[in-house]
Amino acid sequence: MATNYQPDGSIKKATSWMIVLSIALMIMGLLAVLSPVYASAFFTAVMGWFALISGAVMIVQSFVSKPVRGFWLNFIIGILYAIAGVYILLNLASAIAVLTLTFGILFVAEGVFSIIMGMTRRTDLRMAWLVVVNGIVTLLLGILVLNRWPVSALWLIGLYVGISLLFSGMALLASALDTRRTLPS
Repeated sequence: MATNYQPDGSIKKATSWMIVLSIALMIMGLLAVLSPVYASAFFTAVMGWFALISGAVMIVQSFVSKPVRGFWLNFIIGILYAIAGVYILLNLASAIAVLTLTFGILFVAEGVFSIIMGMTRRTDLRMAWLVVVNGIVTLLLGILVLNRWPVSALWLIGLYVGISLLFSGMALLASALDTRRTLPS
């Protein structure tokens, strides 16, 4: 039987990055919770810019690789991405409402999978309960998003994403610290 042995130094380095990333998640979550309306607009505008830039890249790529099959498919999909990006950026309030609905569905799915993962991954992880708590909180947030949609979509998405980022950061931090505790001194 082959084992995937990692030297203690590489595990310590990996957990150091996990700790830094978990702190960054918690800071972003706190900022989103403190200003949820701006966070909602920011997250939605970023999605619009991603769609617009992705569409432009796909259009350019379709002309660059014209001899390869799929020119029209890449070209049309690129145009649709660009149109969606422009629409999102020009209709931010509507896009926030749709994105809120999407996040509600995503939070429900993430919550269910986090709960399942926390309950099934019991191998020497003393902090598995925190993964389950993260899943329960995320599931509840998703249910509340779907229950109150679209009335409070403007501030809800920023607040809930912030809360989810906070709990995800805490769960990641606990996991990294628990992994470090298992390393020999």
